[in-house]
Amino acid sequence: MISDGGFPKKEHILKTKDFKAAYKTGRYSKRGGLVFYSAPNSLDHNRLGFSISSSVVALASLRNRIKRLMREAYRHNRVALKPGHDIVLVVRKEPGKNISYEWAEKTFLSLAKEAGIMI
Repeated sequence: MISDGGFPKKEHILKTKDFKAAYKTGRYSKRGGLVFYSAPNSLDHNRLGFSISSSVVALASLRNRIKRLMREAYRHNRVALKPGHDIVLVVRKEPGKNISYEWAEKTFLSLAKEAGIMI
């Protein structure tokens, strides 16, 4: 299920109003310390955003690692997702310092399946 490379700017959620819309109207699922919100958008592609507070994950390097791993899990599996959704991943509890890509991919796919956006 490997898609083409890259994570173009059009697939990023950057605006506060888009995050708030996903929180308000989106479906969500939880696993451990992660919350996965998915809300339909009016676009023909998915967008991905992250919310990781420094009070939850104190080390910036760990916050960035979580984002990198989840972004990569999304990128490799985006062909298996229904198009036209905004996806927001919220980290509510630190997952630990020794997280792996396998953990990120397994968690991302199970949360996406629970949220109902898998093809």
